Amino acid sequence: MPGKNFVLMNHTNMLGHHFGCARVMRLIEDGLTQRGGVILGRLDGKMDWRNNPSALDLLSRCDAIVINGEGTLHHGRKKASWLMDVARHPVTKTKELALINTIYQANPDHWAPMLKQFTHLYARDGRSAAEMARHAEREVLYMGDLSMSAGALPDTDAQQGILFGDSVSRSSSEKLARLASQVSLHEPSAIIPLTTSLFEDNPYKPYLWRIFRKSKLVWRQKNLLQRHALMQFLPSEDAYIAKLRATRLSVTGRFHGICLSIIAGIPFVAVSSNSWKIEALFEDVGLDTRRLVPVDQLKPGLILDEDWSFSTEEIQNIEKFLNRTVVRASAMFDRLSA
Repeated sequence: MPGKNFVLMNHTNMLGHHFGCARVMRLIEDGLTQRGGVILGRLDGKMDWRNNPSALDLLSRCDAIVINGEGTLHHGRKKASWLMDVARHPVTKTKELALINTIYQANPDHWAPMLKQFTHLYARDGRSAAEMARHAEREVLYMGDLSMSAGALPDTDAQQGILFGDSVSRSSSEKLARLASQVSLHEPSAIIPLTTSLFEDNPYKPYLWRIFRKSKLVWRQKNLLQRHALMQFLPSEDAYIAKLRATRLSVTGRFHGICLSIIAGIPFVAVSSNSWKIEALFEDVGLDTRRLVPVDQLKPGLILDEDWSFSTEEIQNIEKFLNRTVVRASAMFDRLSA
């Protein structure tokens, strides 16, 4: 029997911009194609597919639609509502629908009837699973973010130095960069954002808007690199992971920065993001909450003087969490491909 034809929606790595998203999308595609599935097409989350003839034609020809919810579905965001509309559009009413790897936080109750139309529902944290279950009125399974679904990376040689990351918050990113400069006076440090650059194109916006935004962000990036000599933008997920695995500690404001630290076995310190995703990850893994520090309380002494090594309990919890995520992700891909 030929495999299913899938369309992936909310594809978060169309332009190879974000290293965590690159890993997620690759593992989703591998999970489906290794079981005989065919990726018929990919739709960018920035696209309002409801008014795009090419997207509608693609969706009309597939067997199943898989939405990578990732960090999109919270607080009733407009782009999230586009994804939810898959459940009630005439073109998609005969399709098998799956919402996977998703946060689900503070969304409107009128989404509940749409959520019930999905054949497959998988959250990426326990809090989101409970909220989805309330709306869908059925049990919702969850696992770790799919960036961790291949399990732990092999052990590395001795690590040294500290890697400082960025955040979805511009002000938090600036504070992390300033902290890195202070810490570097005492220990080798680097500032490595989780993206290839500050700019990610949105081809669905008006041309002049795109030109203006690109010029603005190119200027801002140049200014950042001039002010922060330790900052470097890397070209790929592989380059980022290699840099991460060579350091002894990661300080990050990115959810996927934590996920990649977990699979690499690198201790980390984190600051909160724009949803409950980091706090929920801490709960699900069983991480010591001392690692989650308000950005205004991050000081050189705190980073340098504390022992941030994983405790024995954390090591055991991480191993259990990764094993559980691997098993549940494999079972999920079996069901999607069946």
